Amino acid sequence: MKTIFLTGGGGAGTIYATRKLRELNYRVILGDMNEYSAGLRFADKSYTLPSGDSDNFIEVVKTIIKDENVDVFIPLIDEEILKSYQLKNVKVLLPRYEFSKMCLDKWELYRAFKENGLPIPETQTIGAFENVTDICTDYSIIIKPRFGRGSRDVYEIKSMEEFVEEYLAYKTLTRLPDYKIICQQKLSGTEYTVSVVVNNHNDLIAVVPKEIIQKRGITISAITKRNEAIERLCYAICDKLKPCGSFNVQLIIQDGVPYVFEINPRFSTTIALTMEAGINEIELSLSDRHSGGLLPFEEGLVMSRYYDQLFWGAK
Repeated sequence: MKTIFLTGGGGAGTIYATRKLRELNYRVILGDMNEYSAGLRFADKSYTLPSGDSDNFIEVVKTIIKDENVDVFIPLIDEEILKSYQLKNVKVLLPRYEFSKMCLDKWELYRAFKENGLPIPETQTIGAFENVTDICTDYSIIIKPRFGRGSRDVYEIKSMEEFVEEYLAYKTLTRLPDYKIICQQKLSGTEYTVSVVVNNHNDLIAVVPKEIIQKRGITISAITKRNEAIERLCYAICDKLKPCGSFNVQLIIQDGVPYVFEINPRFSTTIALTMEAGINEIELSLSDRHSGGLLPFEEGLVMSRYYDQLFWGAK
C-alpha cells in the first residue's frame, strides 16, 4: 500500500480525491493550516501544517514524510510549490521546477507565451501608464496581482478615463507595489478550467476541459466538454514549454481561439470532476504510460458544489 501525502486538506476537491484514492487502496495523509478543516476527517491520518511561506514549512513536511513513510508528496497550495523541490527521498508530484516558477509569475508566463507564439491576452506591468491603452481594444482591462491565486484581488476597470484613480485605490487596498501588479486585456467568451495530465517524460496523457458555469474564486459548477482547439493548445504548451508534469490551465475561448490567462502548476480544485469523468490525474501522473493518443473521458458530466456540515468531538 502506497502512502500519498497531500496538502490543502481543506480544499474544495481534496475530500473527493481522498475518497477515490482510498478506494484504490492508497493510504492518504492530509495536511492543512486549519486544524478544523473538514477534509482532514476523511484521511487515514492528518496533520496541521504551518503556512507555505513560513520558514519551518519544509522541516515540518520532511518530518511527516519520514515518520509516515510517505511515497508521494503532492503540494496543492501555490506558496508551497517551489519550496517542495527541496524534498529528497520522496516522489514530489509537480511539473519541472522552471515550468512551475514561470507559471507562478504571471508576467513571466506572459513573456514565455509570447516568445513561443502561444495565445495569451496582452499584458503589461502596471507602471507604464502611457502604454496601457495599447492593450485595451475595448477600454476594459483586468488588474491583478503578478503573484496570486484563487481570483484574489482581481479587478476590472471599464473606463480608461478612470484608470489612474481606480488603480491608486486598488493599490491602497491591496498594499501591492507597482512591480507586483499587472494589467491584462479583458477577453469576452467562454471560460474553461482544464486538467492537463502529463507524466515526467513529458508525455501528454489526457486533456479534460471543463466549461465553467459558475465561479466564486473557485469553480462552483462546471461541465466536461471535449474541445479540439484546447487539445491542440495543450500539445503546443507541452512541446514548447516542457512541463514534464501535470498542470491546470485557465483560459477563455474568444472567436474560436483559446487564450490562456493563468496556469497552475499543480492539480486544481476541479480534480474531483476530472476524476469522476474517468481520468485519475494522480495515478496517471505517476505512470510510465507513453503518449498513444489522449485518453477519453466522460463528456457532458456536470459538477455542482454544495455545502454540508460535519460534526466530531465530545458532546
